[in-house]
Amino acid sequence: MPALTQPYEVLLDFTNDTHDCATIQLLHDYGRSTSTAVLLQPGESVTLVLDAGSMYKYALKSRTKVANVSARSWRDVHCDISQLFCGAPFPRSPSPCASIPSASGVTVDRIWRDHRFNVWNDS
Repeated sequence: MPALTQPYEVLLDFTNDTHDCATIQLLHDYGRSTSTAVLLQPGESVTLVLDAGSMYKYALKSRTKVANVSARSWRDVHCDISQLFCGAPFPRSPSPCASIPSASGVTVDRIWRDHRFNVWNDS
């Protein structure tokens, strides 16, 4: 007899461990509406509640750098924002970031620069 499965939720925790502000936004809203973005000051974190096994796509931005991130997990995940941008080649190429375990369910799909909405001085 097959086992019954119940849907459950997992927590995805993003921590801004950088010295700059960062934003997190659903990828399909990026560049359209700033009212859906979450601003994280240095040292702050945000915990997102996700349905286990469902795919979510986010845009995380720090200064002009943007990381397109996919998240699909069956357990709670913690992710430092600096890990998303480590060793990132520019422009618009996949990031081979070894510091994010592939089993975590968080994948950096693309890293690129966006100067349109830069509110911080890159000097």
